[in-house]
Amino acid sequence: MELKGVVVPMITPFNSKNEIDFEGLKWLIDYTINNGVNALFPNSTTGEFVHLSEEEQINLVKKTIEYSNKKVQILPGITTNVTDLSISLGKKFIDYGADGLIIMPPYFFKLSETDLYLHFSKIAESLDSNIIIYNNPYTTGTVIPISIYEKLAKEFNNVIGVKITYESFEYIRKTIDTMKNLRKDFYILTGMAQMFLPVLIMGGDGTVSGLANVFPKLHVDLYKEFINRNYDKAIEINKKILLISKIYDIGFSNTSATKTALELIGSPIKGYVRMPLREDSIENKEKIKKIIDELNSMQ
Repeated sequence: MELKGVVVPMITPFNSKNEIDFEGLKWLIDYTINNGVNALFPNSTTGEFVHLSEEEQINLVKKTIEYSNKKVQILPGITTNVTDLSISLGKKFIDYGADGLIIMPPYFFKLSETDLYLHFSKIAESLDSNIIIYNNPYTTGTVIPISIYEKLAKEFNNVIGVKITYESFEYIRKTIDTMKNLRKDFYILTGMAQMFLPVLIMGGDGTVSGLANVFPKLHVDLYKEFINRNYDKAIEINKKILLISKIYDIGFSNTSATKTALELIGSPIKGYVRMPLREDSIENKEKIKKIIDELNSMQ
């Protein structure tokens, strides 16, 4: 399995009754796949996985696999605070046809390096699937030591990569240098849109960008131009990526901002989020619309 290009950490659409909007989900799957993305990541941070019941998580992943017709890789999240529960979710998702699984550290108890390694290693040895480690210290409070990637990659062939949502060039550079020297088939992706091109330049493999829900083609075009060595074009597209990144500066949360942007581009998805997140204000929506209008003027 290759883990390259653009992976979409899917938002979870809700309706006015605060239920999962499966019609909106199908629209999002078709929209992103038709615009060339490489993989979909349901049950993600952007998708408010912490706001979903276990039953909702299972239904969400099952429907994502069904609606996608496996046209792209489906990589559901299995992050929980309980190792065995993550394993249980993973087994269900594998049975449904998931191509790989994405997991963050537990986000309540702060584990030692040894305990963190034991958590990931038990999951890797228990699941017959590709595993992608997800480092997001902004939500978990834990920066995963690079030594853990090393240990896992040496011991488990099914640990194939890492998503890094961490704005540290030094950490990413060291991860790429260390892991690419250890295993050529270990993939490093950024979770931050503004880091997409820099990570590719450093030798990384792609992005898992929440804004790819809204602007999938923009992300796909940047990746294609870069790998085809059309660097001038990649730089021009990156200017647009940097522009849309400002949407996150405006929204009450990254999730609300992403849903607001989807609503503003005319999708059937509305800005509904579950508390304690809140829907963006009219003022926020007007500011986000200005960014979208500016992007459209650059086409």
